[in-house]
Amino acid sequence: MQKDFFILKETLKSIPAALIFATSWHLSSLERIEGLPSFWNADKLVHLICFSALSFWVSFAVGTKNRRGIFLPAAIVSVYGIIDEIHQSFTPGRESSVFDWISDTIGGFLGAIVFLLVLKKISKIFTKS
Repeated sequence: MQKDFFILKETLKSIPAALIFATSWHLSSLERIEGLPSFWNADKLVHLICFSALSFWVSFAVGTKNRRGIFLPAAIVSVYGIIDEIHQSFTPGRESSVFDWISDTIGGFLGAIVFLLVLKKISKIFTKS
């Protein structure tokens, strides 16, 4: 019974990251995405924000608890960024960019760091009670 609960809990923790992975993959398959900002290098900012959110939830899924722990979600997100850029190179109307991947990787670290800060803040709230 406890083992089943553990498996269920770990599976549920992965759902937000899985949904973002799936949404990202779908959006990468589209020829154009309407409604994105149009200023210079706006796509880099979009990559940074989206991959930060992905990394936040990957950090949650893998149970990041300290500074050294940010490397796993950042690496997962960075590798996914490479796969995503390769995927985009085969999508009509899209192109692959090393600079997009750099934004993805920076976002990977940023999201994991934000997760740690949120975790620290939540821990302080619950230890005071």
